[in-house]
Amino acid sequence: MGDSFCIRFDVIRDDSLQCWTNIGSGGFGEIYRAKHTTLGMDVAIKLLHYKDSKSASSIEREAHLMFQGGNPNVIRIFGLYEGRVGEVRLPLQTGLVMEFMPKGSVADLLQTLAGPPPWPLTFRMAHEIGLGMNFLHHLSLLHLDLKPSNVLLDDSLRAKLTDFGLSRVARSVSKCTGEKSEDEGGTLSYMPPEALESINYKASKASDVYSYGVLLWSIVTGKEPYRGAVSSLVRFRIPQGDRPDLTSIDRRETKGLDDMVKLMTECWHQDPSRRPSFLNCVNETEKIFNLHKHGLNDAVYDVLKQLDDDVSSGLKSMKISCEPHNEIRPQVSSCVTGPPPQQETAVSYTKPIKKEPLPRPAPAVTPVRTTQRQTSTPGGVHISMSNVFGVQIGNNNTMNVVQKPRQRHRTAPSSVSSNSYSENSPKKP
Repeated sequence: MGDSFCIRFDVIRDDSLQCWTNIGSGGFGEIYRAKHTTLGMDVAIKLLHYKDSKSASSIEREAHLMFQGGNPNVIRIFGLYEGRVGEVRLPLQTGLVMEFMPKGSVADLLQTLAGPPPWPLTFRMAHEIGLGMNFLHHLSLLHLDLKPSNVLLDDSLRAKLTDFGLSRVARSVSKCTGEKSEDEGGTLSYMPPEALESINYKASKASDVYSYGVLLWSIVTGKEPYRGAVSSLVRFRIPQGDRPDLTSIDRRETKGLDDMVKLMTECWHQDPSRRPSFLNCVNETEKIFNLHKHGLNDAVYDVLKQLDDDVSSGLKSMKISCEPHNEIRPQVSSCVTGPPPQQETAVSYTKPIKKEPLPRPAPAVTPVRTTQRQTSTPGGVHISMSNVFGVQIGNNNTMNVVQKPRQRHRTAPSSVSSNSYSENSPKKP
């Protein structure tokens, strides 16, 4: 694409960004979330690792294409980043400033749901990913790393593509540094057989179509392809014709699923020339999605509620207290104006005492009285007790209680009323 088609590309620096938070990392670099003070919104900053001018120019060229895209299923780029991540002591770094996607990636969603989304949402994702890829191919831009972690989701769970074209930059960096450009085990599952057969492999649009076919399988099943398989075996077997297992998919389960399975098998055909274009793919996914469009709102609502419940359950597992755990409060002194309290009789022998377990979450507690106040936090629950000498915590332990000689307090009166008991008086039955 000629320069005449390019628009002015802003460079965003640290003075426009605040509240930096690291939210992840990938083969290309670290990913941060920050507040753009001019736009008044959160953005994602992807810091890119590159060590030569060729890689830097590749990043800028791809960013220009991404910037002028304007497709609802492609992540929006606000500009290039140059800065020190808000820390003057850090070296100067470069990256991309993109829109922030609050619901993470499709990979995150599948992991949280522990399976595939409801069918209406599954088919909409398939269609939106195809629309985004068709748009990129229309710009003559290849993705080259299409997989669930590179499909992001907005607040309404709409799918948007990210990291397209940047895999070439990562490969050029890995050649210079001798480092791996990606988590090979994860990306390998989505690579076409021609990419694994020859070192002279040249990427094409058919390469992305193959990855799309495997991605469809992953969304439909909720699984990672070739999970647990040794990467060297996967690298060997894919060129031999091995593909993700289709026997786990019941094609009669819902309308259009059989057509979706046929589409994914066409996309991962061994011969690149036999694979459909993305325009053909979206024509097919649109038909399938229309069969389930009426149930989309309920499906999105159910998934969003499940995501919110998952976050809430995580928060409930944490106890927040204004008081430090195991805090011992200062002993409270008081002025006694009435008669002394009755003395409780202690146990007259030494014997282990085993308490029966209390219902969870409160632990078993055996108190022995004395003149002290203590606050303890067994199991994360605050328990306040008066006149405590010792506390038994847990179920399978014992406590020895020994009778101590009784001593008259130095402030006690020399005589007591008839309603009280003296030390030597017999105990009433």
